[in-house]
Amino acid sequence: MEFLKKSWKWILGFIGFFIGLVWFMNSNSSRKVKKIKKNIKSNEKKTKEVNNKIDNIKKEKETTKKKIAKTNQELKNIKKKKPVVKKVTGKESAKALRNRLKKK
Repeated sequence: MEFLKKSWKWILGFIGFFIGLVWFMNSNSSRKVKKIKKNIKSNEKKTKEVNNKIDNIKKEKETTKKKIAKTNQELKNIKKKKPVVKKVTGKESAKALRNRLKKK
């Protein structure tokens, strides 16, 4: 009993110190949690933007592939097509030659 009468201030101070320490740790950790949540939200926004850019690039890639396939098909069609040669009689060719010579 005498020990408690003499050292009650020390015991109370010790208990108060621990309560203050726990309170300080708790307040500090809640700040960290808020900071982490804020970082998570900003990272989610950034990932959404990046995903949208990736989707746009994929769409552009598909459209360019389609354009390339279309132009390749057109080139194949042009190569397969035979040239049309207009048949001209001898009189018509002679007349055309005379006209060209007269112009000079």
